[in-house]
Amino acid sequence: MFLTETVKAQYIIVDSVIFKGNEKTRDNILLRELDFLPGDSILISELDKRLEFNRRKLTNTNLFIWVRGDYHQRQTDHIKITFEFLEQWYLLGYPIFQLADRNLNDWWSRGRSLERTIYGAHFIHNNFRGRNERLSFKAETGFTQRIELGYSNPYIDTKKTLGLGAALSYTTNKNLAIRTINDTLHILSSNNILRERWSGALSLRKRLKFYDFHFAEIRYSHSVVADTIRQLNPNYFYKGSNEQNFLQLTYAYSYDFRDFAPYPLRGKKIDLAYNFYGILAQDALNYWDVKASIAYFFDMGSNFFITTQWKAKITQENKKIPYANLQALGYGNDNVRGYELNVIDGTNYLLSKNTFKYQLFNKIIPLKFIPYKQFNQMPIAVYPTVFFDFAYVYQPNPELSATRFANRWIYGMGLGFDIVTYYNFVCKLGVPIVNGGKSGLVVSIGREF
Repeated sequence: MFLTETVKAQYIIVDSVIFKGNEKTRDNILLRELDFLPGDSILISELDKRLEFNRRKLTNTNLFIWVRGDYHQRQTDHIKITFEFLEQWYLLGYPIFQLADRNLNDWWSRGRSLERTIYGAHFIHNNFRGRNERLSFKAETGFTQRIELGYSNPYIDTKKTLGLGAALSYTTNKNLAIRTINDTLHILSSNNILRERWSGALSLRKRLKFYDFHFAEIRYSHSVVADTIRQLNPNYFYKGSNEQNFLQLTYAYSYDFRDFAPYPLRGKKIDLAYNFYGILAQDALNYWDVKASIAYFFDMGSNFFITTQWKAKITQENKKIPYANLQALGYGNDNVRGYELNVIDGTNYLLSKNTFKYQLFNKIIPLKFIPYKQFNQMPIAVYPTVFFDFAYVYQPNPELSATRFANRWIYGMGLGFDIVTYYNFVCKLGVPIVNGGKSGLVVSIGREF
């Protein structure tokens, strides 16, 4: 079939794709992210859009501080496309100093003692062998003692669709949350070990095209708690036991079409996960749960953006879930802003987080006094925000925790500032107003969703 001259004039041919600045990262890893190759034709009217979409995909590999894309016309209908990168520092070794509590606000409310901190060392080799592999080793002590080993390889096949991961961890606690009363964690401290836990996992990831991911993991967990824990909370493990062993199977699907994963402004993300706990007959658990989330990120123009995020969890009914495995809101990003001090236990929940934001500042600041190029160009963006969150948690046995917030709607709203800088660091400051008219400054560090 031959194209007419009119149709030919609408397309332009990609002669070559050039990568600059990827001193460590292999070209074939970067080509995997592109939806065009040398020799392909691109509709001229979509050229700028396609170039930007592919630049964002390269950014979301988390291998680079920044990515720039451009093209140069060679002939009337031929172009050369160039992507330029500033690679991150891939081999990192740094000290760990973090709070033992769920967030800064929780730590502050508990007396802001340095005894409630975790310290140690973390060694990471990102982009190992230039193939986006990751090796990690973490050793922590203080409030919690932990050793972790991890390895992931996103592409183990020639088609670059299949990935492999492995993880092993050993943790001991002399400080442990043993129950939740009035939506607040009650923590027991001791000179002796209160809990010892081993965990190991193997995972496979299948990537379809560019935005669809399938994930399967099998994980074994072994935990033992002191007799004191069993006496103070007979529901900590199943049937008052001080030991819990189980094999867990997880299947997850993710559709990720965001412009910048750590702090997206455009696109959408869909996640679905099914977990089955207790595959073996002798396992201490036997139930399933399903988690789902969807997030949309809208560019309203003139540097205004809207984010709406929804999460839900459903747990198998008529199953006795031990306290150690019963989590709903209050961990990670699964919280209503303004309730950072609270943990709301339950088997099912619905959460909605909504943010209106304005891009006040977005620059790359040169730091000439730093000799290393991976650190002397600091991207920074600042966003004033207005937010409104609401949630509902279902707790089948509210009398066990004297909960105030489960089995009813809760909400939080307020103003804030988000600060985004290099190495995927996101800091959020907020002043929420929640149910009951309470207010105060809250601080969080982490990704958007």
